[in-house]
Amino acid sequence: MIFVIDVGNTNITMGVFDENEIKAKFRLTTQINRTSDEYGLFVSDLLNLKGINKDDIETVAISSVVPRVNYSLASGIRKYLGLIPLN
Repeated sequence: MIFVIDVGNTNITMGVFDENEIKAKFRLTTQINRTSDEYGLFVSDLLNLKGINKDDIETVAISSVVPRVNYSLASGIRKYLGLIPLN
């Protein structure tokens, strides 16, 4: 599965794809002061709520227009999912 994240000025929109099928989608309010732990826990919890095992995710891709969020978000993904996101 592929986990894609679009960081916009208002929302962070996320989706999990298995081939051409959307398995889950969710969004968070974009906040530049969130820590890597906050982002990591949000992502981990949202995946669990949707019944997606983090070990089934092979790739994470981040697209962002808010550079101040990138480091914390990518660090949270690395820490909680064990994957290095593509940007």
